[in-house]
Amino acid sequence: MGANKIKKNVTVIFFKIDAKDEYFDNFSLNYNTISDLDEHVRVITHRDRKHLVRMDNFSISDEIKTFSATIVRERNTWQIKATRDGVISGINLNQGIIGDPYFITIIPSMRIVYGFTSGPSGTIKSVCRFMLDQLNTDRKNKIKLDLIPREKEYSALNKIPEFDSIHFKMNSSHLNDLTDDAPTFFKELASTPLIGPGMQLSFDLAFNDESYNQITKENVVEIVNFLSDLDGCSGLKVKGKDAEGNPLNMDFSNSFINYKTEINTRNKFIDEDTSLRVLKSAMQELTKFKLD
Repeated sequence: MGANKIKKNVTVIFFKIDAKDEYFDNFSLNYNTISDLDEHVRVITHRDRKHLVRMDNFSISDEIKTFSATIVRERNTWQIKATRDGVISGINLNQGIIGDPYFITIIPSMRIVYGFTSGPSGTIKSVCRFMLDQLNTDRKNKIKLDLIPREKEYSALNKIPEFDSIHFKMNSSHLNDLTDDAPTFFKELASTPLIGPGMQLSFDLAFNDESYNQITKENVVEIVNFLSDLDGCSGLKVKGKDAEGNPLNMDFSNSFINYKTEINTRNKFIDEDTSLRVLKSAMQELTKFKLD
């Protein structure tokens, strides 16, 4: 590897799409409608952020029909620019967006969407859902996304009648730029002034502790889902009791299908050719799993 190359770790996350049959029946037509626009590009404002959506007309697989898109999501945290002469000014854009790129592939026949980003990894799910919503002609048809478990045991999490504790480690950088649907626990954590950037955080939450006795079973499932989306979250373990009161120890550190790789690039951003290689490799990884 040349000295001028930048090494980037990439995590591709896979989601099962929960939507009515009509959504998938009309998918190809709706995708092609946007693709027929000039330069295959549309700029959409969603929740006060601009999203540039570009339909990518390349195929990920020779056997399975796929649809891909690149999305640049505006990063509202860029407020000013400062130059070496000490001048501080706002950022003026001429019909452009400064933000993070998301590379997404949709497989209607498998009802799966997957993607990756060099931005905050916790936003992949919301950007995938945003993309799918743009291809939805019936707004009454709500679209849900679920992580795809490696093993069926993950479903047992919903059946545990009582939780005792949850343990996990994460980097504080994942608290930046949280989406609206992030769990309340992490939103409150992000507003804590004692947590600085780049800190490695470790949590052991005991639910019989007065500080956390308000956390419900649904909150625990929500927290596990959120953390499982993050690259760099480790030691995600839940303790509880089964219906007979026997102790249960569950490790969710690597419970969901994902594809991790490392890319070397001379750019500070991920270019189209590199994203295509990653999406193709991720597709090959997906085919190794026996899915319902």
